[in-house]
Amino acid sequence: MPFEPNAAVWGSLLGACRIHCNANLAEFIARHLFELEPKISGNYILLANIYSAADRWEEAARIRCLMKEWGVTKSPGCGWIEVKRKVHSFIAGDTLHPLMKDISMKMESLYVQIKETGICPQH
Repeated sequence: MPFEPNAAVWGSLLGACRIHCNANLAEFIARHLFELEPKISGNYILLANIYSAADRWEEAARIRCLMKEWGVTKSPGCGWIEVKRKVHSFIAGDTLHPLMKDISMKMESLYVQIKETGICPQH
């Protein structure tokens, strides 16, 4: 490589490790990424998920413990959607919406329909 890789390069490589299920290479890449971005929780979460996908549960738990030990916290995921020219925002795990019961019932219905097609959705 004609230049020193930065966090974006290492992060892209770590993401590729997730796609290609390469936990061993992910470890090597994550070490470099943790040096450059020691407080970015997404890097740790991605490595833990790679370990989990490879059934390396103890390593995944170790990464979660490292996060706690080093004071790295995960912010809740959030998203936005525009419906009829109005933007609606939501936060992962939020249960305060006044229609939460209806939303949960619809989500469960969609989950069942997707599963019936043979696709295994991530819940």
